[in-house]
Amino acid sequence: MANCTACNTQIGFFENIMQRSTGRCKNCNTKFLPIQKHFYQIIDESYQKGILSIHVESNIYQDLRVAQLPEDLMQQVVARLRQQRDIIIQSELQSSIEYHFKQGTLSLDIEKHISAQASALPQALSDPVLRRVRYLRNITEIQRGNVPRIQTSIHLDSDEYAHFEMRVTYYKPNQKIKTIEGRLIGTNKKCYFISDSGSDSATIDWNNVSEVGDRPLQLERKTKINQQTVIRYQTIRVLHISVSKGSGGGGYSVSDMYYTKLLIDIIVRMWKRQLVIYAETKNQGSVPEHVKTVVFQRDGGSCIQCGYKGPYIEYDHRMPRSKGGPNTVENIQLLCRMCNLKKSNRL
Repeated sequence: MANCTACNTQIGFFENIMQRSTGRCKNCNTKFLPIQKHFYQIIDESYQKGILSIHVESNIYQDLRVAQLPEDLMQQVVARLRQQRDIIIQSELQSSIEYHFKQGTLSLDIEKHISAQASALPQALSDPVLRRVRYLRNITEIQRGNVPRIQTSIHLDSDEYAHFEMRVTYYKPNQKIKTIEGRLIGTNKKCYFISDSGSDSATIDWNNVSEVGDRPLQLERKTKINQQTVIRYQTIRVLHISVSKGSGGGGYSVSDMYYTKLLIDIIVRMWKRQLVIYAETKNQGSVPEHVKTVVFQRDGGSCIQCGYKGPYIEYDHRMPRSKGGPNTVENIQLLCRMCNLKKSNRL
């Protein structure tokens, strides 16, 4: 004969079989289970009303000690309480991420702080927080002009590097839209669409990109029903790249519309900003545009000597061209016109 783990009374044979999973007698279960259910209701109602604060949590722990629930029932209540608190913490962290992103203050320090707090949560709750903060941190850096550099599968020029490579479906505009599978690769010089078939590949000069947008595209689908061809139309949203000349314009189906649109838009803006400056300072020598892009970002668009920002920024050779100075990123710097005149052809 077994004894009840709560009141220590003997449990009958058949009652022991029925209550074996708890180790308690029927009377004790009848007494304690409603109390446990009552705590569940308090926790769930507090969570739904948004009042499950540290103060409420502390009161629940105090009431649990007074109720003197058996250990297994008390642990189940504590587990429910922690689960709801973890969900609240996750929600607060997600709100903090979105707030800082909208304010433009999602810095590396904030990412580390949020990641440390999220790591204390169960993995099912922490993973969405960590993914979101990393994603928006990448977006924030791109918005600031810090576009990523990656390794790519194609051969590039020695002074060319890639910013992105992704699988896309290209909807090439023609009399009828032609659907082509392939890869879209963006570098500091150009954007390449490489089709899987080898044909219909295209190269886009960043200078020729006039617009990058998110547009609807209507596709014609033909199916046969009872030996008859039925035409149906499907509307999808695509990344649309408009070009003033050349190939590559049209719609692209991408996995992350927001990220891809932002990345390409920033690269184009960086490139075209250099073209404007180059037009104003073309008497300073033929520095390659991709070199200008990197130098402008490195020096923050301002004179490295006096900090001037404005239309009279020029690209100066640290080692003058007259003395063999090359058109490389390392040898080019930003100077205002006044500082450049003072420097002249000195080192």
